[in-house]
Amino acid sequence: MTENDTDDEHMTESEEHAGTYPDSVTEEWARTLRVTVESDERSDETETSHPTISFPDVDTVTGVFTDSTLALLRALNMHKPASIREAARLVDRDKKNVYDQLRRLAAYGVVEFVEDGNAKRPVVPYDEIMFDFAVSLSSSDRESADDPAIA
Repeated sequence: MTENDTDDEHMTESEEHAGTYPDSVTEEWARTLRVTVESDERSDETETSHPTISFPDVDTVTGVFTDSTLALLRALNMHKPASIREAARLVDRDKKNVYDQLRRLAAYGVVEFVEDGNAKRPVVPYDEIMFDFAVSLSSSDRESADDPAIA
């Protein structure tokens, strides 16, 4: 902020990207994305007004929501980068790697891109992700046959 800038002007700039959620998430919904597993019987019992993404199995969920993915989502949510390049700088990763990860997240509806001039601004329309599924600690017969450590 320079001497000529006022606090009002600075707030307007910083608020430019804040709260700019895509139209796909309505204001009355909590900014929570619910992640379920299709085979989880609890998924049918728990009805919420939250947007929900369902995956075929826990392995797919953990493949999508890795530590690096969650770090990227946090950076997007906290810093509201104006471009993919800026998002890559925030997490100190290669731009192409971040772009590929963002495209995958966009395919699942976790991230959306907002055209902003020549740049695509990645936006996370949620403040939290609620993982709503159980992980079984017992092995099935199929797993025992496939894994020599279990057999």
